[in-house]
Amino acid sequence: MEKHLGTLLNPHPAPSAARMGWQQAKRQANIDKVLELLQHNDDHAISLSDLRRCAGISERTLRSIFKEVFGVGPNRYLHIRRLHLVRVALSIANPNTGSVSQIACRFGFSDAGRMDSDYHRIFGEYPRQTLIRTLL
Repeated sequence: MEKHLGTLLNPHPAPSAARMGWQQAKRQANIDKVLELLQHNDDHAISLSDLRRCAGISERTLRSIFKEVFGVGPNRYLHIRRLHLVRVALSIANPNTGSVSQIACRFGFSDAGRMDSDYHRIFGEYPRQTLIRTLL
């Protein structure tokens, strides 16, 4: 079953630098950099290549970090993260002026059918239901 983003966003606490070797300290610094970049990009989708480039690490290191910290690969994590961002945006949007497709596009979804299906699988409702629920 899918992990919720809240679970994925709560990595284990970092050990102190005094107890780590230089390689572990560098790895922890890379993890901290990736987490900070993700946190500062909550208002839009961030791509794997942008994340890798901004963090200044290789794709292999980035994949390793995501598996270690979140338990899933970076592509899967970023997809689930975008779905959660869409959900938040839908829950605060005005259904009379906003649309699911506008919000989905804002977070990088171009295939509405796939996004609807993935959204339903994770949240148990379709995006339109989330948008309309704000009226209730």
